[in-house]
Amino acid sequence: MNNDSRMLLGYLGFLPFGLLTISPWIIGESFTNQAYFLLTVYGAIIISFLAGMSWGWNISSQKNLFIGILFSLIGFFTIIIGYFFLKIALIIFAITFPLFYIFEKQANEFMSDESYLKLRRNLTSAVSGCFLLSFITTL
Repeated sequence: MNNDSRMLLGYLGFLPFGLLTISPWIIGESFTNQAYFLLTVYGAIIISFLAGMSWGWNISSQKNLFIGILFSLIGFFTIIIGYFFLKIALIIFAITFPLFYIFEKQANEFMSDESYLKLRRNLTSAVSGCFLLSFITTL
């Protein structure tokens, strides 16, 4: 897949994060919990997808494979946490996405490509910002 396709798909994948973050401001505060729970579910899908991709990287140790599986499980369990404790789930994902970026940076050979590195850094920052902003607006 060429870099233009990666960039387009990456930024299109960000749209639900952004829309779910701002939707309570547009639709109304009565939609806050539903929007942010959907944000948590979408975050779980994306982190599980990213972690699943790590299973196909040129992984030199089983430790990296285990870490990839761990991120997938975090995604799953954060949905359950989000159902009962939405604020905690938002914080977990605000932390999990940057942690995955750090893991990916050291384990994924594509991160040597400067444009891909920049794309992942921008998307990770924006997604984490969405979770933090959502957390702040629930206080």
